[in-house]
Amino acid sequence: MTRILIALSLLLFSCSDKKPIPEEILSQEKMQVVLWDVIRADELVSYNSITDSSLNKSARTAELYSKIFKIHGISKTSFEKSMQFYQLRPDLLQPILDSLKYSSERKTIIVERAR
Repeated sequence: MTRILIALSLLLFSCSDKKPIPEEILSQEKMQVVLWDVIRADELVSYNSITDSSLNKSARTAELYSKIFKIHGISKTSFEKSMQFYQLRPDLLQPILDSLKYSSERKTIIVERAR
């Protein structure tokens, strides 16, 4: 009987935070696209800092992020708020990260085939 109560309690707690995504939070699809660009910007700054020791990484990163947010029609605040939301909801963040990983692997395969 105790095992059944524990199992039911775990089931209830694991399902209790399934509220929909609030309107002010970027959708999972939009977040995936923006995150992809943010990751690529970080990689570009890292690469450029290897070849240019005078590069101000923080300023360059902020500049690229600003351009990314403008392209996607969002604000820095909106992105940060959405990122905080998804970090608190790993059940929603994991599919985004999985799709980014899949996209990355797919692009790597395409590049390798082109060689």
